[in-house]
Amino acid sequence: MKWILNNKLLLVILLLGLLFRTYNFEKGFSFAHDQDLYSWIAKDIVMNKHIRSVGQITSVDGVFIGPFYYYLMALFYGIFNMNPMSAIIPLTFIGLFNIWSFYYLGKTYFTKRIGLTMCFFYAISWGCASFDRWSVPTQPTITWCIWYLFLILGMLKGRIKLLPLYGLLIGFLWHIHIALLPIIPIPVIAYLLSKGSLGIKIKKIYWKNLVVSILLFFVVSAPFWFFELKYHFSQVNGVMAAMKITNLGPTGYLKLLKVLEASASEFRIRIFNGWNFADIKFLWYLLIGIFVFLQLFRRIAWKQSLCVWMWIFLILLAQFTSKKQVSEYYFTNLVPIYILFLVIFVDYFLLFKYLKYVFYVFMFVYLGVNMWWLKNNSFSNESYFERRQLVDYIKNDSISKNYPCIAINYISSPGTGVGFRYLFWYYGVKLIKPNNNIPIYNIIIPWNMNEKETVAKFGRFGVIPPDNTENIKPELCESKLFEMDPLLGYTE
Repeated sequence: MKWILNNKLLLVILLLGLLFRTYNFEKGFSFAHDQDLYSWIAKDIVMNKHIRSVGQITSVDGVFIGPFYYYLMALFYGIFNMNPMSAIIPLTFIGLFNIWSFYYLGKTYFTKRIGLTMCFFYAISWGCASFDRWSVPTQPTITWCIWYLFLILGMLKGRIKLLPLYGLLIGFLWHIHIALLPIIPIPVIAYLLSKGSLGIKIKKIYWKNLVVSILLFFVVSAPFWFFELKYHFSQVNGVMAAMKITNLGPTGYLKLLKVLEASASEFRIRIFNGWNFADIKFLWYLLIGIFVFLQLFRRIAWKQSLCVWMWIFLILLAQFTSKKQVSEYYFTNLVPIYILFLVIFVDYFLLFKYLKYVFYVFMFVYLGVNMWWLKNNSFSNESYFERRQLVDYIKNDSISKNYPCIAINYISSPGTGVGFRYLFWYYGVKLIKPNNNIPIYNIIIPWNMNEKETVAKFGRFGVIPPDNTENIKPELCESKLFEMDPLLGYTE
């Protein structure tokens, strides 16, 4: 009871965070290709007892993401009878853990007030909440980055006892996002920047601590080494080959502008979701201005700033030199830094008697605006809810007509006819490849492409039932010739 009374504000923030991460979840749950794919992999783990060392293939040919997220989903799929909606549990837990982690980070290295403000910003920001609700294998990126920032700030204080955390986080990197590779050296640099001579710093590294760190690294990253040894370092070779491909998209100054715009866009999406700026690069001017302010008024140590800006620079440089197309997706790891700078800046004004009321008004308005975004933006016309209704309609229609099996044809733009395969399996609909002797249901996306023939509508999706079922051949339902191909990216 005493702990609850001492932490009642934190508990209120966690409850707000819970609301933002669960409200209207089914109607806003994006269930497209990535979600369909990890569902099949979870099914393979749970039902086929297949021990996997990799997840799906990434955009780099021959390189896979680690299996951690798939095992996490498999755990809850197994508990809840393979129901895809069970994803809400690990997603919500990760989101709430992120909120608490911001609090712990701020309280440990700055003040309790900064910790509470950081976790409040993250809890009620619709942009951050929507990321926590987005179920993809790289979803724990922010969790990893909060604790990596915690590690860096700790190393600046000479806390070498955090070395096992370093081993754990680096081991997890392959499971989270390989785009984080450039920032691996920063904790080492941070420790070298801490107080004391180099000799004393080296003496503080106890061999037991070092051994535990190495063991944690290899245990967590064991699937990677197992896979690489088994397949002759195919992923390493894939990365090396990717470095030789022709550059995609703009180069030089235009590439630099693209990197700055994409990173600033991620800043806007997560912190100021819904607010449009004529010049998105304005947010970089804002961030730099806040940094200068913090340095002038000594609100953050120069060594802390140096390490944080090293993180930013290395991520921007990696994307600038990369041969791949630039996307906001690669800059989500900067979100904890954005929040840290913004909160320390805002916290300064609480030192003044009257300006603190401006702070309270701002926080109240920010909460109100984000509540409005939550109410109005937490649903989608192509969510899990609409997909489930569509699959249920086709299932009932096919049962009423005694179809032994059916086929699905998508009338849509490339890449949009996805997110249905697992749901058809889950709801017990037998699918085979389209052919002239089996009923074919057309799923049209969007339905107004052919409004006259569309019989049923579910959000953006429409269904056109079969019109010719005179020559149905039930034996084709079990023919291996017409078995569905594996989902794109699915490997065994």
